Amino acid sequence: MDYQTKPQFVELPWRECCTADCSRCPTFSSPFRRVGDVAYCRFALLSFRQVGDGLRFNPDRIVRLVFVLSGSLKFERANDPVRLITSKQCACLPCGEPFSLTGQDEGTRAVVLSLSRGLGFCEGDIFGASASEDTVIPADPIPSLSLHPVIESLLAGLFVVPELVECARYHRIKATELFLLIKALYTPTELAYFFQPMMQPEDHFRTFVCNNYERARSVAELAALAGMSLSVFKRRFAEHFDDSVYHWMMRQKAQRILTDIQDGEQSTRALMEKYGFRYYTQFSRFCKNYLQATPAQLIAASRPR
Repeated sequence: MDYQTKPQFVELPWRECCTADCSRCPTFSSPFRRVGDVAYCRFALLSFRQVGDGLRFNPDRIVRLVFVLSGSLKFERANDPVRLITSKQCACLPCGEPFSLTGQDEGTRAVVLSLSRGLGFCEGDIFGASASEDTVIPADPIPSLSLHPVIESLLAGLFVVPELVECARYHRIKATELFLLIKALYTPTELAYFFQPMMQPEDHFRTFVCNNYERARSVAELAALAGMSLSVFKRRFAEHFDDSVYHWMMRQKAQRILTDIQDGEQSTRALMEKYGFRYYTQFSRFCKNYLQATPAQLIAASRPR
């Protein structure tokens, strides 16, 4: 009897999505820091049975990603407005800050991923193609995104097998899977916005500058925020932006002034106070240099005809 030969299973060759040569990376030298190498990485399921049930995160070196699966949570931090994160949303909480979470609905459920700040990002690993050079990431003390259904499905199955809940390797594997999904399902701009509490200048210099330049009144202050000497900061800035720090900051300032005017601000005095101009002649000269018009001309052009 002749037996038909069964087709042999052929293993397809593995293809790596990232083509970066990490051996040449000046930031993450070998061994590379990845999610799997992080010192502390753990998922936890939070249940708020009654409205008003809450918990507190102490100021420590842990960054926390909070994924609200059902209900809603109120996030509170000193000197910041109260934030409400609702079902199917996620938030990134910075380290070193105390946070209070309070359930706003009965049966609110959330998953929190706690990571030590030692986790490192590199542009090719998490961000892929970086956000557009013209994109300014809005600074947000508690950045939040809508929760993708695929990620929601992953989180819902984390605690199905009780034997794995206490396994540190299991938590690292699932965190790696989570970050791969996040990279694939969100845009570079969304990633840069969401992960801004975890970023330091060495992780993503461009995003750090875009998130923090408004806090600095001078180039020296911005360099100090980055923890760099003025000369090192200027050199790094030129490498990333192909421009001087001063001129770049002035152009961003001019763009914010123009946006305020286009959004309906008609008071020259209010604009001067907001952007630190003591004299109208100084303000007018600035606008003519960077916006090619006087403040009065810009305001007149913004009025509906």
